[in-house]
Amino acid sequence: MPLKPPEEKSVLQRYLPIVDWLPRYDWAGSLRYDVLAALTVWALLVPEAMAYAGIAGVPPEVGLVTAPFALIGYAIFGSSRHLFVGPSSTVAILSASVVTPLAGGDGDLYLILTVWLAIFTGVFFVALGLARMGWIANFMASSVLSGFMVGLAIVIAVGQLDKIFGIDAEGDNVLQDLGSILEQFSEWSWPTIAIGAAALAALFLIAASLPKLPGALVVMLVAIAASALLGWEESGIHVVGEIPAELPNLSLPEWPGWDLISDVMVGALAVIVVAFAESYAAAKSYAARFGYEVDANQEMIGLGVANLGAGLSGGFVVDGSLSKTAAGVEAGQKTQMTGIVTAVFVLITIVALTWLFEPLPEAVLGAIVIHAVWKLIDFSGFVTLWQTRRIDFGLAVAAFLGVILIDILVGIVIGIILSLLALIYRASFPEGTELGRIEDEEGNYEFVGLSANPDAETLPEIVFYRQSGSLIFSNAAAFSQQARELLWARTDPPASVLVVDCEQMADMDVTGAEEIVSLHEELRAADVELWLARLHGDALVTAEKAGVIAAIGEDHVVPTIRSAGQTLRNQRSDTDEAFEGSDEEA
Repeated sequence: MPLKPPEEKSVLQRYLPIVDWLPRYDWAGSLRYDVLAALTVWALLVPEAMAYAGIAGVPPEVGLVTAPFALIGYAIFGSSRHLFVGPSSTVAILSASVVTPLAGGDGDLYLILTVWLAIFTGVFFVALGLARMGWIANFMASSVLSGFMVGLAIVIAVGQLDKIFGIDAEGDNVLQDLGSILEQFSEWSWPTIAIGAAALAALFLIAASLPKLPGALVVMLVAIAASALLGWEESGIHVVGEIPAELPNLSLPEWPGWDLISDVMVGALAVIVVAFAESYAAAKSYAARFGYEVDANQEMIGLGVANLGAGLSGGFVVDGSLSKTAAGVEAGQKTQMTGIVTAVFVLITIVALTWLFEPLPEAVLGAIVIHAVWKLIDFSGFVTLWQTRRIDFGLAVAAFLGVILIDILVGIVIGIILSLLALIYRASFPEGTELGRIEDEEGNYEFVGLSANPDAETLPEIVFYRQSGSLIFSNAAAFSQQARELLWARTDPPASVLVVDCEQMADMDVTGAEEIVSLHEELRAADVELWLARLHGDALVTAEKAGVIAAIGEDHVVPTIRSAGQTLRNQRSDTDEAFEGSDEEA
């Protein structure tokens, strides 16, 4: 699909995308596809929303009221045509990890803090979007996020085992949860285990043999029918129980006091980091697939309004769901209208169908959650990181262990800190390379990196070095040290010229400029000349103002490597042949 320039949009269209897409909506051509996709997503959303409410530590009906206004809010303000925003296992467990230590076992307070967490997540998202802070989508290294997500999936799955075993497990991390389950072996409910295991097996079987069938809905309906007919609740099987059939009422919850709210606000910032990374990645993926663009800043606003809608209707935090987005696209979704129609279906469910879910065994909800996150427990990514780049493997493992052994929020903090440290490390040690030349079929020469082209030819007494990236305070010392090491390595004959290729040096700060001057003085004392080639842009401006060019001489600052070669050829009779040909970068 050919690339198209983005359409010019008014301020209202940019900040309120529904004003842009709704007047152009193809009611005749798109509505039937969007309605069919909405039915498909509804079949996934209803059971998963109830199950994820259990992860968040709130009653199943809270999962249902969380969805409608989150879907509508995102459809109005979001920039993706396909992203589904709603309850997810990821942010549900983040919500629980924030609220649990604050509520102190008080169920009413727990729900109040859960709702406030969604509201403040929404407020912060909108504020960050208006402040054009969408760049934080790249704040956490992908390797760290990969390790975090695998650990999070395991935490979610283990957290559902007590429903499967029919007990109440307690623990601050995965190991403690597993220990608690094993300690209660004598209290395991074998009928409950049988139901949960059968539901889990059915979910995997349907996914493998009939992938287009809404397995979660099918398993849930079968379990409801069996529970009602066989009287499982009377047999001691834990079921969902009575669900209030009330439409969400948009309002603020009770104020719990600033001491608790301040902790909730900190938790909201942690939720934002993970929720936005996960949501924006899904939105960007499908935008690329269908040939349109998403705006990171507008995505923040859309997610913010969605969380405000969820919180004000009494729900928990939401984010973009890759699984439901994929299901909608596979069912033929065309536009954001699918989200609005899905919201209508959920509202109908809340008003007229909640009685249907009362006999549902909690073990089945646990099985639905485990199946939903199972595909995320994939260690093949760790193997790929090990084979590709060991430092990224270490970052992923550290984030994974932080989540598994300590806590979810600690895992987030570890991930952010490790991402920052990795950024600082890479900025401090630029991957510069020595250049050599290769001859093409026409007899011309190109200068290429020796690390990627070990057969390239180096020239007597002359070292060509390419600085990768800007020269700033964090890497200036490493730049000059690497240049020295290249010069020291030349002993037969010893190097007498260092030519620095600055084409990739987009910027230079004062520290970088001072380092070049210092290196020049050191080399001059050792009878080695310093040349700068292809210095341009902001780096050239700084070099002029900071006295770099005055120090090394204007004749040693040239537009191309070939210019340096031609000048040196005129100065040194023994290099006549060495600098013939092109200096074009390969």
